Amino acid sequence: FAATCPCTPEPGSAMCAPLGVARRLSIAGPDGREIGPVLYLLREDRDAFYLFVCNTGEDFVNATCGQWDQPMVRDRTLAFGDVRIRGFAGCKGAPQELNPDTGDMAVADAARVGGGWEIRTALPALGSRLFVIPKKAGGRAAAPRPAALRTVRREALADERWAITLSECSNLVLDRPRYRIGDKPWQPETEILRVDRAVRDTLGLPHRGGSMVQPWVRKPPARPKRVTVTLAYAFECTALPSGGLFLALEEPQTFRVSLNGSPVSGTAECGWWVDRSLRKLPLDPAALKLGANELVLECDYPETHRGLEIVYLLGNFGTATAGPAVAITAPPASLRIGDWCEQGLAFYSGSVVYRRTLDIRAASGERVFVRVPDYRGVAVRVRVDGRTAGIVGWEPNEVEVTGLLTGAPVELAIEVVGHRRNSHGPFHLKEKWPAWTGPGEFVRRGDAWLEGYQLVPCGLMASPVVEVRRER
Repeated sequence: FAATCPCTPEPGSAMCAPLGVARRLSIAGPDGREIGPVLYLLREDRDAFYLFVCNTGEDFVNATCGQWDQPMVRDRTLAFGDVRIRGFAGCKGAPQELNPDTGDMAVADAARVGGGWEIRTALPALGSRLFVIPKKAGGRAAAPRPAALRTVRREALADERWAITLSECSNLVLDRPRYRIGDKPWQPETEILRVDRAVRDTLGLPHRGGSMVQPWVRKPPARPKRVTVTLAYAFECTALPSGGLFLALEEPQTFRVSLNGSPVSGTAECGWWVDRSLRKLPLDPAALKLGANELVLECDYPETHRGLEIVYLLGNFGTATAGPAVAITAPPASLRIGDWCEQGLAFYSGSVVYRRTLDIRAASGERVFVRVPDYRGVAVRVRVDGRTAGIVGWEPNEVEVTGLLTGAPVELAIEVVGHRRNSHGPFHLKEKWPAWTGPGEFVRRGDAWLEGYQLVPCGLMASPVVEVRRER
């Protein structure tokens, strides 16, 4: 079989012609050079070809970085305004472009080249396109291409305070207790996984890690070794919270809990937070006091114990850090443009809705777009008077709101969808954005360890922009 295939004697320019027989597409710029950062997936059935094209935003072909120091996704900024895709020999139907956001199909910008097609498109940073190329002429008619628009007015929404709404309660991370094992002396506060290792050392047990046998599949010993462990978490209160107050922890029935000396029932569960394993216990808000506070947890730690983990205070309050110290503060009612961690939401991991009233008047033939130039979070949802206009998750980071305008002032709501990094860590890793996160990143030592809290920015990082456009 190999003898019937095209062959080349050695690497070099002589390889190009034999390899060319396997090439079905060319994706190049206006100068004819292939665009290395672009990847594609081509599928085929009896009726058509289906082409997905994506821009990785980074020239990995000529990159000098190694596997572990590649640029983060948000730093992959290469964009291509003129992309030419050639191929599809023998296809009679005109190429069509599918918009995955809406499901709409439109005629692609394409022309006949030889016996195939050339599709003209653009790929913004991390952008993608999806095309269908019918093998036969006729078939379902597609809509015409959207008209090109030009901006006639632009307004950056001033860098002032925005009223906010939170999607969930705030949380205060408690992961640095002072501790006592059995009747030994109290030990200075340290990170909870280090406490767990100290307990396991006392019992002569191996440390937990990525290669351990999980507790629920481990055969329990007939007479498990055990020891009493007491944890005391200190935190400050600069303002007393209103409303309910809760403690979230795993297996609360195994702990004896007190807040500033007041006992807390370990059996009065009232739901869960983030994950069903994190059970909520109601706390008496009156047990809190301005200044120093202490939460004490005591448990019998058998060798079958699943391990000590972070616990959380939940409620209507703000949070702040100062080195390794944590505090409950007054809840913020508004935010400036910038990192919300520095504005009273240090450990917050839900979504934040930024709200303001906007008076936008669009003349006949004009279309209005809201653009979010820079944010830190999973995505952004834009609403007008409570109705969703769209999701911002990629370039050009904008949604059209024309159909939701009423000719009167409206409420513009921009929701930054949060993530769990700032509530679940890793917190004490000096490297803010590690290339990899596994069990080892939570127990680093030496120069890689940070005694304080390593949080990542979240929120609107630049003022949103309203743009009014009309056809060219």
